[in-house]
Amino acid sequence: MSTDRPLQSDPHRDRLTDEYTSDRDRSYPGDVARLNGHELVAIDEWLPGAEPTPYELNLTDGYEYRTRYWRCRKCGQERNHRDEFTTPCDNPQPATALEAGGYSIDDPRTRRALNERLDVRFATVGPLYEVCSESGNTYEVDIEATTCTCPDFEQRQPDDGCKHLRRVDLEIRTGLVPAPDGTFSR
Repeated sequence: MSTDRPLQSDPHRDRLTDEYTSDRDRSYPGDVARLNGHELVAIDEWLPGAEPTPYELNLTDGYEYRTRYWRCRKCGQERNHRDEFTTPCDNPQPATALEAGGYSIDDPRTRRALNERLDVRFATVGPLYEVCSESGNTYEVDIEATTCTCPDFEQRQPDDGCKHLRRVDLEIRTGLVPAPDGTFSR
């Protein structure tokens, strides 16, 4: 056999993969929907037996069927059909950590706080955190007094704090480091 030509493909390997995958492996379109303020997620469950009819329930061994129901990500309500979510959602979307902190992604200090390699350390219960920056310097952040030992904060005292203060605040809000009382968010 010459190696100059590509190998001929096996004809039964060119079939669609649907023949070889189970129904569980397929993804179904439309798994997320928005209706009346609800953010609905489709949840598939596999139950034992054959799919029930209005007249009988069959729990035959070896059979299983797929059933689907819908859950709102915001309020947690569940319904069998997504059209049953007729009332508006009671729970609005929670604010992101940036929105809750009052930060703007357009602010250069906020962008640096998010993009630079900063290591936040929580030593003991209390408002003091250490932040190791990309430059190798370590700064002390007091989250309750909103102070930092970095030159940017000491010389300019920006309104929303320096990037180190913002980073500590954002990591507390997202649950990456504990709050001053030692508890985690979320």
